[in-house]
Amino acid sequence: MRMEWLEAFQVTAETKSLTKASELLHMSQPALSKQIKNLETELGAALLTRTTVGVTLTEAGDQLLAATSNIMNEWNGVKRSIAVAQGLQGITIGAWPSIGASFLPKKLACTDRSQYKLKISHSYMELLEGLHDGKLDVALFDDRDITHPYYSTPVYTESFRLYVNRDHPVYGSKQHVTFQEIKDEAFVMLLETCDARTLIHRAFEEHGATLNVSTEMEFGHSILGFIEANIGISILPDIFSNGLSPSIKAIPIEDFNIKRRLSLIARDPQVGKKVLAMLR
Repeated sequence: MRMEWLEAFQVTAETKSLTKASELLHMSQPALSKQIKNLETELGAALLTRTTVGVTLTEAGDQLLAATSNIMNEWNGVKRSIAVAQGLQGITIGAWPSIGASFLPKKLACTDRSQYKLKISHSYMELLEGLHDGKLDVALFDDRDITHPYYSTPVYTESFRLYVNRDHPVYGSKQHVTFQEIKDEAFVMLLETCDARTLIHRAFEEHGATLNVSTEMEFGHSILGFIEANIGISILPDIFSNGLSPSIKAIPIEDFNIKRRLSLIARDPQVGKKVLAMLR
């Protein structure tokens, strides 16, 4: 049995669609069907039943899917152990869009591209799920208040700033602001599943205020687009101040001493330590 046959079956079973599975696996449907057929021949049992709306699992398919996650995790673990012994090859790093757009490119610029793949996510829950399923080897986010079983070590800490258009009638000319000045404003914010949003929400509560959100967006750079058009303001981490449009200001906020601590979380401590060395 080949592991690619098992992966083809797992993705098809989880998506309940040959079309979706072929897209996720970057292969044609005939090639995907052939791999599943090879697996069925190997096991001597039909695994999937094709219907007009997708696929369903047979009894044998149910049995195999229940064991597939453990099989794939063990296989990926062996591959990672060998990779570490050989100098770290083919690992997958999960991170926020902002981290993937600015921090990681600078840190990995001199690293052999074959050593890693990058997967962008908008939710720390999705990053944790990727670690659990073995689809990620390492993830980068603030995990201080999140319980998980993985190796974790700090990478860097950053503050938050108020981002406004330079022509904003109230804040455009300011060099710094206080929390009391801005606490009642309506902000364009990242989604609740982002660690930065969670920290900002908590900081408002600690100050006895309520975070007023006018618009939610998945991408920080989309928020910056709103600010550039002078149709919103936001509170974002320092990392977004890199390469700002000349029309946008990132203003320090007094008495708003929250920090986002980016941590490196890894399934395998040895992999985590080697990736940390790459980033430093």
